[in-house]
Amino acid sequence: MIIVVTGPWALPRMDIARSVVRRFGGVEAVDGEQLGFALMEFRSDLPDNFQEDPVWEGLFTALCVFTARRRNGTSVLAPMNIHSSERLARVRAALTGQGEAVHVVGLRSSREHCERLADTFSFFETGSPDYHRVRDWQLARMGEYLDFIADPHAPVDHWIDLGPDASAEWVAASIAGAVSPLVAAEAAT
Repeated sequence: MIIVVTGPWALPRMDIARSVVRRFGGVEAVDGEQLGFALMEFRSDLPDNFQEDPVWEGLFTALCVFTARRRNGTSVLAPMNIHSSERLARVRAALTGQGEAVHVVGLRSSREHCERLADTFSFFETGSPDYHRVRDWQLARMGEYLDFIADPHAPVDHWIDLGPDASAEWVAASIAGAVSPLVAAEAAT
């Protein structure tokens, strides 16, 4: 079983995913963003958002399937902020086409909260050129995220609404609550 978690940029998604994984046995987190970073090292022709590249999409799908099958019965938690209903539907279809059960958990947030996240969370030192580059990129693409969470046909099974004070621990607990019945059902089969 593969559980894709998508939400606003600038959440500490892998920290949150690791916190969720610690709550369950037989669940492993994968980091599709690292695949994009690797592609950026080798290719100069990537789109502004590497998720729009079919090579990234194929690698992400392969990583999720490989991880699920590597230890027969491992559930995969894949926190990847995919903000296109079409792209997410394609990824989901590719995973189910390989025989994997797929569930999607979406994290919804307001524009103001997304702006605050972009201002406060970064891999880079606040005020550095890299900080501004990433922050500006996130803010420029916020419309894509806001359109996605407003799409009544978004391929999301469970939405979690993030309040402005949602801590990483609260987000992890909410995701764990959403995936707990899925993991239990998978373990029972």
